[in-house]
Amino acid sequence: MKHMIEVRDLSFSYREYSGSQRLRPLLSALDLTVKEGERMLILGPPDSGKSTLSRILCALVPRHAEGELSGVIRIAGEDLVATEPWELTRAISLVTQNPQEQLMMTTCADEIAFPLESLGTDRDTIIRRVDRALETWGLTELAEVNPQELSGGERKRLLLAVTDAIDAPVWIMDEPFDDLDELWRARLMDHLTNAARTVLVFASRYLDEFRGSFDAYGRIHDRRISFGAEERIVIDFERESEQLFTAFEEPGNIDAQRRLAARDLTIIHARRSASSAQPFRLRVEDFHIDSGEVVALVGPNGAGKSTLSRVLCGLDPCEEGSLTVDGERVNQKQLQVRVGYLFQNPDYGIFLPSVREEIGWSLRRRKDLSPQERERMIIDCAALFHLDPDENPTMMSYGGRKHLQAAVYHVLDRPFVIIDELDSGVTYAAAFEIVALLRSRGAAVVVITHDRTFAKNLAERQYRIIDGRVVETEVGS
Repeated sequence: MKHMIEVRDLSFSYREYSGSQRLRPLLSALDLTVKEGERMLILGPPDSGKSTLSRILCALVPRHAEGELSGVIRIAGEDLVATEPWELTRAISLVTQNPQEQLMMTTCADEIAFPLESLGTDRDTIIRRVDRALETWGLTELAEVNPQELSGGERKRLLLAVTDAIDAPVWIMDEPFDDLDELWRARLMDHLTNAARTVLVFASRYLDEFRGSFDAYGRIHDRRISFGAEERIVIDFERESEQLFTAFEEPGNIDAQRRLAARDLTIIHARRSASSAQPFRLRVEDFHIDSGEVVALVGPNGAGKSTLSRVLCGLDPCEEGSLTVDGERVNQKQLQVRVGYLFQNPDYGIFLPSVREEIGWSLRRRKDLSPQERERMIIDCAALFHLDPDENPTMMSYGGRKHLQAAVYHVLDRPFVIIDELDSGVTYAAAFEIVALLRSRGAAVVVITHDRTFAKNLAERQYRIIDGRVVETEVGS
């Protein structure tokens, strides 16, 4: 059988952006072979090299990220070293972990059409493929909407629609199931299972949908990939993940009980880029969180989870209703200093060139701290969240940047914290640890997730968005 992906003795090191310009080894003597029509799953924690390897296979690294690469790489028999990225478009497609990295156009329809036009596809075929992809991925009504106005799950579906329209024989997919609700996870798996293409999926978590769905299983560790039976790979991966992070613990005694509450809210969110799109409406009759508890907020893609979160943390206004902290009504500015919001995309909340500066910026108003005390707090917080104070966030993994986002709010010590899609791009063990660290200081934590098992194992209460209404339901339902 033909080998569609063939990697032998691959080694790669990033060049560190420091005075020494040292090389940081990430992959070493790695071998990987994917046969034509084979579906392979490779598990690995953040910073293990999954995203880098996916970009290497598409000729994007080291061309667009400074580093040193060695080894033999062939895609459909072609030597990758002698191939430019755009020359691979017909042969291989990449779905990145963060859709924002790939979305460029001003409407969803144009986003799908753009690569087809670049490939010289005739007009009638482009129209047919765009319409089919929009329908397949539930985006027909959003065809004229700007991708920047989509939810995280809708953006991921748009990226999948683009990939589907190109219809390359090889799909490289970095965390493709993240941000999707259960319905779309199932549809994506069905799409991968029943199509005659070669698929390589990288993931930081082993989802229920993965069970028995792939032809080959591997895990990336110690800079290489090992292969084996599904059960053995999953057991070894989960054992490694648990060793990297501390166990989830109940918080200690909480000095002061705090409550954030929302009553009779009406939230309206318009898609400004498309006048034909109906404004989104959300009704919240009774929502509250108390110190030390973990509450899950669930619902399908585009239901309004992030929209509600932005209102609760004071980023967006509501049309009517009341928001209170400890029984006192609060405005948007007051919410902003009481409620922390960890964005679904961590890059929205990270701006400075080092972990030290990012954490330290949160302490800038602490006049009671000496420079030495401030530095000690930064070092201790970085260690708690497995961060290197001197690391440049742009060189960190997506999951690593999520840890940095959490570290910032740990230092800020907000009484209420909302985490949007925490389990996206990190292992379950890491997600549990992040919640435990925030909760240990008495914070009430809202976790937005599409993972029913994750919610059931973590949360004490749950709110679900159903037909534009936020209602309290049984955890894990």
